[in-house]
Amino acid sequence: MVAAALDPNHCATFYAQGGIIYKSPDDTPALLSSDVHRAGAGVCDDVAVQKLAREGPSRVEEMLLEVAKVPFTRQDDGELALTLEASHNRARILYKADHTGRAISTSMVQAVRAHSEITLLTGRSAFELVTNAQGECVGALTVSTDGDVELFRAPFTLLATGGVGDVYENTSNPEGARGEGIALAARAGAKLKNMQYVQFHPTTLYMPDERRFLLTEALRGEGAILRNKSGRAFAKDYHPDGELAPRDVVARLILAEMAKQKDACMYLDISHEKADWIKNRFPTIYQHCLDRGIDMTKEPMPVVPAAHYHCGGVEVDLHGCTSVVGLYAAGEVSCTGLHGANRLASTSLLEGLVWGCSAADDFLKRSKVSDLKSHKKAEDVLVSLNGFRDAYPSEVEEVMLATQRIMWESVGPVRTKAGMESAVNKLALLEVKAEKLHQECRITRETAGLRNAVRTAKEIALAALRSPASVGTHYISQE
Repeated sequence: MVAAALDPNHCATFYAQGGIIYKSPDDTPALLSSDVHRAGAGVCDDVAVQKLAREGPSRVEEMLLEVAKVPFTRQDDGELALTLEASHNRARILYKADHTGRAISTSMVQAVRAHSEITLLTGRSAFELVTNAQGECVGALTVSTDGDVELFRAPFTLLATGGVGDVYENTSNPEGARGEGIALAARAGAKLKNMQYVQFHPTTLYMPDERRFLLTEALRGEGAILRNKSGRAFAKDYHPDGELAPRDVVARLILAEMAKQKDACMYLDISHEKADWIKNRFPTIYQHCLDRGIDMTKEPMPVVPAAHYHCGGVEVDLHGCTSVVGLYAAGEVSCTGLHGANRLASTSLLEGLVWGCSAADDFLKRSKVSDLKSHKKAEDVLVSLNGFRDAYPSEVEEVMLATQRIMWESVGPVRTKAGMESAVNKLALLEVKAEKLHQECRITRETAGLRNAVRTAKEIALAALRSPASVGTHYISQE
């Protein structure tokens, strides 16, 4: 059974633009491993890196090309088209124009819906994992969009709840990416890892009154240039690789130039390429910008960095197992150690695929947990749900906005020790408010999500404060 709060296509995978790692004709696992390690700032788990490099191409062939039949872009001769992205030494990225994630997600969801042995429940969120007397995970408490609470028991539970972007003021993530799986796992006793490493995408479309819209890495891979308001290319002033430097570097150099120029944004320019090529290669971005009065074939696009991907999460092994028996995690909610301190472009979709398959394989090999009877805590929650007041939307919004502002200002792309200390203290107070709402009010997706978001934000801030070394995405300014 698969339970999803919203439509299963409402996820970061669906909105991924760039692509997924496959292999070029002259590629090797060693070459890919080298690129992953270099981007990860020396913090990557080599065993996880080797697993991805070794198993990735075959999993793509098996699940995406053969089972889901994802319609990736092909060359005129029918061969799969491959593109280059930042910090890769080979053109090894499969893509579908500029909406690769949509192609993958819709194809996979279609395959799930067609499978006779998979039940898909939408409109239902997990708000608490349940454990037995031995501390093993035996299922989850869930709430529907109508407020109906139900306990689902299972010998194996897998978290695939996505990232943490929505705990930040600026994010490229879809609404609702609040790090909920991390909070659920932490309360169940699971270990977390590398929580301080949050990747900020360098280029999201800057429209002051709108949610940030991702402008894919592939734009820079195809030759797009970063310019300031005077039109001057500035990226190589800060790093020899310029636009193709690792994401954390590019995000910081954009912020540095913004501060230097005292501007709210910088600009990404690909207008030097032919208009028809731009429209065919980046149709989604072209139309999105055009709808907002920006013709990317003729003018640069305003850009700012935004929270994009969490390199940390719930610690898992090579099979997706967490430290809690019966509980698994895959995708962005997990931390395999693959990404280290900074993710290499287009590894995230492949990581979710490889570890998701490994977790499924592990289900079949392991003996089921012996006792599916949960602790009394779960039954207590079910009995005590009636008679509580409804939370006012303004109560939830106030705490959420405060959390997002604190995280962006103090635990964002550039951090200071004082800022992180302040963030931890402020988030601790906000967590008290969120817990109070959870205790006093009827459980809804909004109140449960707020509780999880603040807990996850605090875990990120604490991990950052406890990590004095400035590494990768965890950049500490001494100013």
